[in-house]
Amino acid sequence: MGGDLWGLVWPDVEGLVIDGAMVVGDHVRVDARCAVGQATCPGCGGVSARIHSQYLRRLVDRPLGGRRLVVHLRARRFFCVNGSCEKVTFAEQVPNLTSRHARCSPAMARMVQTVGLAVGGRPGSRLLRQLGAAVERTTVLSRVKALPIPATPRVRVLGVDEFAIRRGRTYATLLCDVETRRPVDLLPERTADSLVAWLAAHPGVEIICRDRSSVYSEGAKRGAPSATQVADRWHLLQNLTAAVEKTAHAHRACLRKAAEPLAAPGADQEPDAPGGSPIEDGLPPSDPPGNQLLARTRQRHADVLELLDQGHTMAATARILGLDPRTVKRFATEDLENMLASARDRRPAKIDPFKPLLQARFHSGCHNANQLFREIAERGYPGSHQSVRRYVATLRSGTADLEERRVVPSPRQITGWIMRSPSSLSEDEQQRLKQVMESCPDLSIARELAGDFHAILRRRSGQADLADWSQQVLEHGSRPLQGFAAFLQNDWDAVVAGLSLPWNSGVVEGHVTRVKLIKRRCFGRASFGLLRTLVLAQPP
Repeated sequence: MGGDLWGLVWPDVEGLVIDGAMVVGDHVRVDARCAVGQATCPGCGGVSARIHSQYLRRLVDRPLGGRRLVVHLRARRFFCVNGSCEKVTFAEQVPNLTSRHARCSPAMARMVQTVGLAVGGRPGSRLLRQLGAAVERTTVLSRVKALPIPATPRVRVLGVDEFAIRRGRTYATLLCDVETRRPVDLLPERTADSLVAWLAAHPGVEIICRDRSSVYSEGAKRGAPSATQVADRWHLLQNLTAAVEKTAHAHRACLRKAAEPLAAPGADQEPDAPGGSPIEDGLPPSDPPGNQLLARTRQRHADVLELLDQGHTMAATARILGLDPRTVKRFATEDLENMLASARDRRPAKIDPFKPLLQARFHSGCHNANQLFREIAERGYPGSHQSVRRYVATLRSGTADLEERRVVPSPRQITGWIMRSPSSLSEDEQQRLKQVMESCPDLSIARELAGDFHAILRRRSGQADLADWSQQVLEHGSRPLQGFAAFLQNDWDAVVAGLSLPWNSGVVEGHVTRVKLIKRRCFGRASFGLLRTLVLAQPP
């Protein structure tokens, strides 16, 4: 190959003669020919030196100097000297530069495939243009689709999880090798039969990591009955967190007793106005006038019970009232006072943290709403002037809600304090959690049980300690925690394995997030086959 420069451009190409090169518009044109006097027949492998004809072949290679590189190759056709070969003539190929019927070099094809795998079709086409290679998105996608799917290796520890093709409608299954942390296959549906078929075609699976889904539990039991099923620890903690939050919801009265005086940001707490609050007097809290959320909750509760008393089913009641069936079920089964308590603490207004200061300033003699607005705005109030005016009007009329002088921790806050490590809580959070525990024995027991469960998880002592923990929950825990412990019995072996073995589904969850990224990058236009290629053909 002539010229040191072209030896740098094509270091792995031999026997190529460069006759000339020039810049033509936005690309570099290179005229070349093959200097070898013979070629090998692709049909029989025989070597021939008899030239049949010549033709001009045009192919694209990797960009050179930011411009497209187009090679005009003077190619030859040869007679096959083997009379028994089915090919009479054949075209010569330049190793590492040409291939049959290709209009680009193998290096250019690999470049397009790499970009397509990384960013997709349309973004890949835009990126390649910036790199100096004008390639249409359809070409990028066709190159990606042509990639071979790697053969599935023998999997000993299999991770199984679902992902959404269309959220709420269509789901598929992702399978990963937990030991190598690589995805091994995608199944087009979320069914036990599809998992059974895959396991039958790929024997040798000894451990299956999965979530609490009964679909994958049944599929693993049928497809690999001798394999050990491992329930994911993150999902176990998620279910325990939900049970603790339900316990906190059921003890709203205890939470109000544990409420703490609210200090306005940037200001010292002023003394209370004359007259006690309803909570301090031991009376149930009164609803602030004009609270539409509480009024709507009461009205819907009455409407649901009335229709159910008339003999309507829950589905019919939902259609009549225009509500979700789950909402109707909640109104029919949950206590009204708990629902009202939850509604009172919902969506705190921006002015709420500043109400104690407004009350103190109002009772000290400042009744000007504009002045009060300026004072709290200096202390970081982000709301509007009209909210201050409306609240000052309730102070003037004597209808202001005095309960808001006390901070009631929400069930979600308390759940977070209980489920987090004590070392990660601030001093204020520890103090408030201590007050909650002192005011509510059930929440104190829930905290102890949750801490014991965390200890079992950290020590991987499920085989030795989980049965005793479950018995304690059933004897002393709240109803939501008892329901969680009873639910563990339905999948006991997998739960014990999840709290004893080092394997879990964290690797699979990470790849599910990657699949979601690929799906969004394709804007929902990629077929399942292309999605499977994009997920599995990535180099390790």
